[in-house]
Order: sequence, then C-alpha cells, then structure tokens
Amino acid sequence: MSMEKKSLRQIEHEYGRSSHLCVPENEREIFYRLPFSYLETHEERERDAWLSMQVVLEQVRASLSEPYSLMMEKDAPGKSFPPNQREYSFHNGLIMKAASDWSDLWIRFNRGDAVHEQSIREALEILDKIMVSLPRPVYRYVKTGTGFNVCPNRNHEWAEQTRAFLGVDAGSISINTAVVDEDGVILETDYTLTEGDVFNNIKKSLANISTRLPSNLKILGAGVTGSGHEIAMAVLDADVYETELDAHAEAAIHMVPGARVVFDIGGQDSKVMYLENGFLDEAGMNKKCGAGTGAFLDAQAARLGIPIEKFGEVSLSAKKPYSFSCMCTVFVGRDLISEQAKGNTKENIIAGLHKSLAMNFFSTLGIDKKRLKTPIVFQGGVAANIGVKRALEECLSEARGEKCEIIVPMRHNVMGAIGMALIARKQATLGTKFRGFELSARIFSLFEECDLHEKVGCKKERICDLVKLFIGNERVHTLYACKEYFPILEKTESEEQQWTDRRLAGSAPIHP
Repeated sequence: MSMEKKSLRQIEHEYGRSSHLCVPENEREIFYRLPFSYLETHEERERDAWLSMQVVLEQVRASLSEPYSLMMEKDAPGKSFPPNQREYSFHNGLIMKAASDWSDLWIRFNRGDAVHEQSIREALEILDKIMVSLPRPVYRYVKTGTGFNVCPNRNHEWAEQTRAFLGVDAGSISINTAVVDEDGVILETDYTLTEGDVFNNIKKSLANISTRLPSNLKILGAGVTGSGHEIAMAVLDADVYETELDAHAEAAIHMVPGARVVFDIGGQDSKVMYLENGFLDEAGMNKKCGAGTGAFLDAQAARLGIPIEKFGEVSLSAKKPYSFSCMCTVFVGRDLISEQAKGNTKENIIAGLHKSLAMNFFSTLGIDKKRLKTPIVFQGGVAANIGVKRALEECLSEARGEKCEIIVPMRHNVMGAIGMALIARKQATLGTKFRGFELSARIFSLFEECDLHEKVGCKKERICDLVKLFIGNERVHTLYACKEYFPILEKTESEEQQWTDRRLAGSAPIHP
C-alpha cells in the first residue's frame, strides 16, 4: 500500500522499531544502522536506504570468495519476508538480515556456528570495511557487557564515542525528548503523555530514552522548550531555552531543506511559521480555540467510536464529505448526532470534520493561501492523519488553482524536542551543565508555601506556592519564587552555615 493510502500512524505502527531491533543480544551479533535521508516521502526515504544496501551487496559479491544467496519465500519454504525485510545466507553459515522501519534501515549479522569461525571472521571484516566506508551516516552496534556501544563512521573509521545533544519539549499534552548526534542525525526520540504531571513525566521520558542509548554516548548540550520549560530546565539543568516557534522551525529547516512554510497542529494549539533563507521570519499561533487541534479530533473520534489512529484512513473512502456550519465542539457534536440519525455515513462525517478543521486552520490564523511559498511542511501530532493532510492540500489547491502538496517529515510529532537538540548543538560550548540521566532520575519535588514570606514581607493573602527540587538532602532548585526570595534565601543559608561552623568549632550554643 502506498503512502497516499496509508497514514503515518500506520507506518509507525507496522514498521515499529521493536520488531527489528535493535540491541545485539550477545557478542556474536553485530547491527548496522543506516538512518533514512531527509527526503519528502516515506517511500523515497526507504528506497534510498535500500539502494545503499544494494551497493553493499555488490561489493560483497566482488570481495568474498564465499557466494551468498537471497532467501525469499520460494527459496525458503515456510518463511515469508515482508517487502521491508530481506535475509541473505552465505555458504559458510553466516546469516545477514536487513529490515527497514519508519526511520532506519537495520542490518544484522550473526556469526553463527564456531565451526566456520575463521571464514566468518574474514567475511565480517570485509563487510565491516564496506559499511564504514559508505558515503552516508552508518552506526555500528555491538554488545558490551550489560549494555551496548554505538560507533558512527567517520573518515572511514569507527569513532570510539557517540557525541550527541539532548532536547526536551515539555508540553501540555506530551513530553517529547530527542537525542541528535553532532552530525545532526536523530538517534532516538520519545513521546510520553503529560497526564497532568509535567515533573514526573519529564523524568519518565528521560528514563524511557536513556534505556535506548548506548554506553559510549556523551551528551554535549541540552535544550528545552514548551509550556513546562521552567521545570524541564531545572530537572535537566539544561544549557539553553528557546520558544516553541523557534524550536519547531529549527527542526523543519533541518529535516526539510528549503522549506518555506510550516503548518504545525498539535494537541491544543496550531501554528504557522514563515521561513526565509533558513531562518524563522514570521509566525502566528492560535491558542484561543481548540476546534482546529488534535484534542478536537480526539473528542470526535470518541463520539464516533473510532480509534483516532484510523480516523484519517476512514475519511478517504467518503463519497460526499458533510459540510459543518461551525467548528465549535458543542455545535459539531449536535450536528454529528443529527447526521448519524439521518443515516449519513461515518466516512462522510469524518471527511467533513477534516475539511472543516483545515478551513478553520487557515481562517483563524489569517493565512492567505494564494501567497504561501512552497515547500510547505506539515508537522505536529495531527500530521499523522492522512485525512487532515489531504484536506489541507485540497484547500490550498483550490485557492491557488494548481495542485499543491505538503510534506510530512519523519518524527513529525516530536519536532520541538528535535529542534531544541539542534539548537543546543549550534550553541554548544566547551562544556554542558546537563546533570545526566542518573541524577535527573533521582530528583524529587516538594510543593509548599514560601517559607520566607515573613522575611520577604508578603501579606498572608500573597504567599506564593513554590516547587523545591531535591537530590537526596540537597536542594538543587526552587521554582516560582519572587525576585526578593533568593537574596534572602542566600543570606539565611549563609547565616545558618556560619552558625553550624561555629557550633562545630565549639563556639556556639547547641541551639541557634
């Protein structure tokens, strides 16, 4: 099934990394990872990676005395290989498997039976030289004790260390985390729902991504964005903060070179960004109404009893999309029930929702569809919905009098985090303040009233609520205090330390 008939949610589900990867189980296995290039469609990205695989096979054929055979279903009874998987067997017993997911091509070698150890070792040495010399980023995964190392190809050698940057987008709907290496290749991402608890789910997202990172990875910088950026900054002890608009624009420019406009539709807001010469030039954001956002679609999916993952696919079979007169959630619900009572199909209703969402997006953000410059990038969680993508394209094409396609990049739902990792990469200095994954996991918080309000001189009705972060008994950060708080805190702590020093020296009473 082509990309035009399949949503990105489906691709991500069907080609999920868990089915192919990704960590060698023992020292006899080696993985090679070829990240997809930043091309416009999934088919182009996947085809480009497999072409590199064909180059490898041609060099293998020319270099090895031991021939190999491509194992397909007709050659291996009982085995069935999907289009995105291949298996190659060598006469010496070496097995090579290749499989693509939604962002990478993975190649795995198993050294097999020790009877052929010498010939297998020679074959692997040749294959390794071919992989390290490919003119594209390649990463070598090897097992090391309880973990694994990942080495990138640099100057026809495997680098001993993977150097990378961390980005976190702490939003109202989700906490997104990304790790990007020094070449700008996205190594890992994580999407964790906020669930009303920004602090603990920042920690959860960091924990999730840290389990997929290699032992030899070094974080050189960290950046944060999003509505929860203050607490994210404190948890990570991050180096840099930028606005959501800057972060999302940075990711789009990096992943779609030459991009001129970005549509971003998330869970609770929508944005349009205009790019000029690789920089954010102008932007608009809608936060007053949730009718044109992911939360709106989630609510309608629940009304219709259809999983949101299937919403886009269902709408493609509509014969006559229903025209909603208003995008207000209350009135849409009324019209939706009315149309169902009349016998209208779910396909027509859902397609109508997508069309109305697209029209609402353009109108509320004041977008002149005729003046938009291409390429146009569509990102955010809603970009996974092929029905919304098509509705946006149809609105553009109708207004411009010509066919207009928009581009949905890889990892479209975590672009803010990717953008912050890239910004941290740009602004990297000689060192980073990032406290590390282990210390970040140990942080706990206390939510309490200001303990210095009397010294600050606050009236009772003005007492602030503070969030204090601790690692063990050490307070590492205090959030949401007024500007008068910290000088008094510093003075109080200094006085307490002086008293403690005097008491230990025997020149102060037991009690202060």
